[in-house]
Amino acid sequence: MKIIFACSGNTCRSPMAEWTFKKMLKEEGIKDVEVESRGVVANVGSDISENAKKALKNAGIPFKKHTATQITTDDILNCDLVICMTERHKMRLGCLPKVFTLGQMTGCGDIVDPYGKDEETYRECLAEIQAALTKLMPIIKRQLTLR
Repeated sequence: MKIIFACSGNTCRSPMAEWTFKKMLKEEGIKDVEVESRGVVANVGSDISENAKKALKNAGIPFKKHTATQITTDDILNCDLVICMTERHKMRLGCLPKVFTLGQMTGCGDIVDPYGKDEETYRECLAEIQAALTKLMPIIKRQLTLR
């Protein structure tokens, strides 16, 4: 299974979701899920924002060098799920059967963009992402058993 998390610029929310979910999958012993992140209007080539790095580090979530990447039609065609941070991202990608919002899948609502805000706002955003991903995990596990 391949999952792509999508946000606006691919420098804050989607990379935080990517690295958080990778850690969660590892803790669960799940190896057959590939996780990536993209932006719907990516700041192509940019690194993850400094405050996103600080939030991840503070939460004990390992991450590697990140390069912001624009989502493409091929990305969508070659994955199982695209999970957007907001309804607006989903609408930008079109109402395709494999494109959902994190809120749609978990009932947690849109994840508000922390871009340009302070460290505390990023920590709060990461906490929202973690709560939503905790609800997403059993859904993904269930999908894996159906394969």
